[in-house]
Amino acid sequence: MIDVELGPIRPPSEHQSLLLRLTRGCSWNRCFFCGLYKGMRFSVRSTEEVIGDIKKYAAYYGERASFFKSCFLQDGDAFNIPAKDLLSILHTLKKYFPALQAVTTYARCDSILKKTETELQALCEAGLNHLYRGIETGSDTILQKINKGITAEQIVKSGLAAKKAGMTLSEFTLLGIGGKSLSEENAIETAKVINSVNPEFIRVHHTAFKPNTKLGRDVEKGLFDLQSEEEIVCEQKLFIEQLTDITSYYVNEHIVNLLLEVRGKLPEDKGTMLAIINSYLSMSAEDKLNFAVGRRLGYYYYLKDMQNEAENTAVTKYIKENPNTDFTLFCNECRAEMI
Repeated sequence: MIDVELGPIRPPSEHQSLLLRLTRGCSWNRCFFCGLYKGMRFSVRSTEEVIGDIKKYAAYYGERASFFKSCFLQDGDAFNIPAKDLLSILHTLKKYFPALQAVTTYARCDSILKKTETELQALCEAGLNHLYRGIETGSDTILQKINKGITAEQIVKSGLAAKKAGMTLSEFTLLGIGGKSLSEENAIETAKVINSVNPEFIRVHHTAFKPNTKLGRDVEKGLFDLQSEEEIVCEQKLFIEQLTDITSYYVNEHIVNLLLEVRGKLPEDKGTMLAIINSYLSMSAEDKLNFAVGRRLGYYYYLKDMQNEAENTAVTKYIKENPNTDFTLFCNECRAEMI
């Protein structure tokens, strides 16, 4: 084991990256849907500590250090720290891990806007060339309701600033974060923001409301109009339909999502993605419920898996044996356990 400090999460796409913790927790930590850093006070590790971890990694891996082509800077908003400190860390990384082709991190929109154009360019040139942003939605109404602490205008402005500096953008969006009443607005307004920024990657997640969050408690009290899996898929369809004149890759990599087949390059794969969604929506109500429950119980991974007679029968049996179950709540609880 290497004696280095690690944070709790990383994006799924960073599973082969070197993980380097710069901060502890999230600089905002007030979003009503997120419980990851509750009880953790935000703090910044000293540059000396971080550089010490880089040296420990280098000593441990030796010649194997060339295996790492990317490094992910943890935690929730490592981009919040001053540019001069980031540059010092990046230069040290390059010294000890010269094979690195990408350095990535989570970045809040307001943290990007704190950096000057010159600082953003310097950071990108030093290797920090890919930012993951949890924009969640493009609706100002929903952003306020979930206490995100940013506006749609800030999302666009900061995104364009990062792209101008040469950085790659991955935008996380949340399907279902507005509930039934704001589902259409979430799809349309989020698409508007994405169309304005044209990020390299759109990373969609079905929202999972965890019980240790404000919105999770609202769900338990019946104060949030939770969408069914089918309703979230309808929102996803509208969202994709509204994506125009962009060249983003629509990523669908997280197990929390229902239809993992819906992925591809825009605009060329848009028709195929919508066809997959329509194939699900055209199923009978019984089959749609069967697939949703089967996915959440782990029987299915893709729609084609429903063709397995034994697993299909097992899911049907489970549904029949639980006639009083609210499967909208059930599926949310299953999703919450996946993140």
